[in-house]
Amino acid sequence: MKHPIDPNRPTCVNVNCGRAVHVQGRSSTGRPRYRPVCAMCHKSETCARPGVVGTKKMHCENSDSRLGFKCTATIIHYRQLDMDHIDGDHFHNIPENIQTLCKNCHSMKSFYEKDHLNQKRYDFSNDVTAFVVA
Repeated sequence: MKHPIDPNRPTCVNVNCGRAVHVQGRSSTGRPRYRPVCAMCHKSETCARPGVVGTKKMHCENSDSRLGFKCTATIIHYRQLDMDHIDGDHFHNIPENIQTLCKNCHSMKSFYEKDHLNQKRYDFSNDVTAFVVA
């Protein structure tokens, strides 16, 4: 299946990385869903590449009740944590717009703030300049 390359694809949120973010999948309409990090940083717990500083923290940042409710999750592994775009826009990939939340807090924040409605809209159907073969 062919999909147009997204000309607006953001770069990895980790400091000094600069690589294009990893495509997590596609929506039912064909719109790409992105991780906040590139594939290389996603595979590594600490982004252990020379000069790259990871943005993801090792605790839920909602432990201070910044979302209006207090996180009560016990984190035993970093895979229980997600990187959340504070403004809900997955194309706004800067460290100041990223917070680390446990999966429970991330789910509740996304539901209450309707993050799924904040996605940047781009019509890929007319872009015939380049295609990715999957």
